[in-house]
Amino acid sequence: MAIGQKADEDKSPPSSKNDIEQELKRNRRKTRINGVYIPKDINDAIVQLEKLSDGKSLDKFRNAQEDIVAQKLHFGLGRWMIVNWNFYGGSRFEKAMRDMGLGHPDDMADFMIIIFHRHLNQKPLNSEELVKEFKKKRLEEYKKKKREVLKIIKK
Repeated sequence: MAIGQKADEDKSPPSSKNDIEQELKRNRRKTRINGVYIPKDINDAIVQLEKLSDGKSLDKFRNAQEDIVAQKLHFGLGRWMIVNWNFYGGSRFEKAMRDMGLGHPDDMADFMIIIFHRHLNQKPLNSEELVKEFKKKRLEEYKKKKREVLKIIKK
C-alpha cells in the first residue's frame, strides 16, 4: 500500500448517491475485493468454486438433486458468494450477472449454485433458459407482493 493510501477497511461507507455510484464503478474494475479474487464470468466462477472446494464436498454436491441444491446451499455457499464476490456492493462478476439479466443478489447466488451443479454433472448449463426462469420467478414475487400491498391499502 502506498504512503497516504487508506486501506479499504478504514474507509467510511459511501454516503451519497454519487459516492455509491463511484464505488460501484471502482469495484467493477477490481480483480480482488477484500483480498478475495473476483471471477470475470461464469466459467471463471466455476473454476474458482472447484479450486475452493474439497473432493468430498464436491462429490456430495454433485450427488444432490438439482431442484433442491440451491435451496439447501443458499445460506451457505450462496451467502459466501454474495458477500465475497460482492453482489450487493458491485464487482465485475456481479456486473456480468446483471448483463445476463439477473438483478437480485439472491438470484445470482442460486443461479451460480445450479450452474455449478450442472457443470459437475456434465449437463448442459442452459444459462439463458435459467436466467429466464429466475426473471419470471422474480416478476411473479413482485406481482404477488404488489397485490398484498394493495389489499392492505384498500382496508
